[in-house]
Amino acid sequence: MQVKIIDGLLFKELLAAGTKSLFKYQKTIDALNVFPVPDGDTGTNMYLTFQAALKEVNQNETLNLSELLEAAAFGALMGARGNSGVILSQLIRGFVKGVTLTEEVLTKKEIIEGLNSASHFCYKAVRKPVEGTMLTIIREVAEFAATFDREEITLVDFIEKLYRHADQSLANTPDLLPILKKAGVVDAGGHGLVCFFQGIIQYLRGEIINNDEQLEIAHKIIEGRKGPDLGALADDLSWEKSLSFNYCTEFILKGKRLNAEVIQDFLTDQGDSLLVVGDEEILKIHIHTNNPGIILDFGVKLGSLSEIKIDNMLEQSQKNLKMSLSEEEDPAPVGILAVAVGDGLERIFGSMGAQQIVSGGQTMNPSIEELVKAVNALAAPEVIILPNNSNIILTANQVQQLVDKEVRVIPSETIPEGITALLNFSPSKTLAENTALMTSGLNNIITGEVTYAVRSLRLGTMNIDKGDIIGLVNGEIQICGRTSEEVLLNTIEKIPAALNGLLTIYYGKDVDALTAERVVTNLNQSFPEAEVEVHYGGQPLYYYLFSVE
Repeated sequence: MQVKIIDGLLFKELLAAGTKSLFKYQKTIDALNVFPVPDGDTGTNMYLTFQAALKEVNQNETLNLSELLEAAAFGALMGARGNSGVILSQLIRGFVKGVTLTEEVLTKKEIIEGLNSASHFCYKAVRKPVEGTMLTIIREVAEFAATFDREEITLVDFIEKLYRHADQSLANTPDLLPILKKAGVVDAGGHGLVCFFQGIIQYLRGEIINNDEQLEIAHKIIEGRKGPDLGALADDLSWEKSLSFNYCTEFILKGKRLNAEVIQDFLTDQGDSLLVVGDEEILKIHIHTNNPGIILDFGVKLGSLSEIKIDNMLEQSQKNLKMSLSEEEDPAPVGILAVAVGDGLERIFGSMGAQQIVSGGQTMNPSIEELVKAVNALAAPEVIILPNNSNIILTANQVQQLVDKEVRVIPSETIPEGITALLNFSPSKTLAENTALMTSGLNNIITGEVTYAVRSLRLGTMNIDKGDIIGLVNGEIQICGRTSEEVLLNTIEKIPAALNGLLTIYYGKDVDALTAERVVTNLNQSFPEAEVEVHYGGQPLYYYLFSVE
């Protein structure tokens, strides 16, 4: 491809190519992010951040490069996930701020300007920059790019040299960060960045991005080692002991005249891995802390919070270590496939032993093809499917005819039923025994939802207007009201077993953590004899899902 400039259309195509390449390698990158403590899943977080940028760009019908660059920066900020995602958002934002467009195109000159600015933005965003990470790669690529300022070189050759330099910089990260050398891996965030660059150069060269293609340097284990000594690392718990702050907390703060430096100063003493990025009206905040409530309370005083995400990193690290240590073991004889939507619910099912999660639920039922692919992706010769929705059970029942495995479907009609069924699963039992146990458990649970009415109707003595909040028990509408918290409490009060039973609440993506905490307080006051648990589900459409046992 003879390319002399990057205009709006080519920018869209290059962003899509880089994102596609990152998607293909995201699991490889996730696997690197085991030590010392996983901050989410680096490959997945980076992919979703670029995907958000790409989505914002594609929604913009113009081919004006300035507008597309601004759209990418905004989309990346709003979609940034995890430490790596937030740094990526600053890379894009810094690039956009540093570019001076005399015409609506990027040439070598503008790329050099943008990379230099991107490096400054990224380092400024991190309170305590650590070398041997993606920050190092961004800086070294920017410095390398500047050396071509007066050199005659084609744009494609220039970009390829930047990619090769990034690849070599990534290979050097273990020499700068001892924990990487000890684990026998390169930096995960830097790896993701190189994968993104690879997609761009492959597109410019007219090459097809191959699923199995390996990066020249970045995928290599450090010379002289076969890989991380997981047994030794499991015995040496110094990396866990160094974890001073357990909770990865991030959210978007919207307000007026927000001062990022003042916010940074306050939060510095509350944890580490602090990132505060954005502008006076919208900030993305990321921090590792032991007191997420304090952080959220501080944010609420400054403005409104959204996209709140809190992860227990110690639990994640122990889980990932256990998975790494057992990678070489024989696969479990019975695999679990669960259907769920919502990042919190997906994590819950995964932590309970579901090896495959298919995204789906109300209004977004997965196809038979999706379920078949997920079943075939499992190493186990026998599979149990948890549809977790009455509209998906029939679809799940068709899978047995299309695969060469023994498949059983547990008729779970709700998410809480699926979780209850999974609690009754035992790896030591046969497929038939597990099917019977998991199905019988469905009889011991009452489930409910709090959502909104999509149309007006009269139901018995209730007049329900479109948009009213409604509470359901076992699929039947029991209550309508104006707030989701009020309806949740009133709906549970309709269930006699709630007086001294186990109440489990899963709050959705439209409910913030502080509101969920108030709900728990109210439930404890209304049901003092009951045991109340609350979990972040992140599900759409439903403010709350709950179960009573």
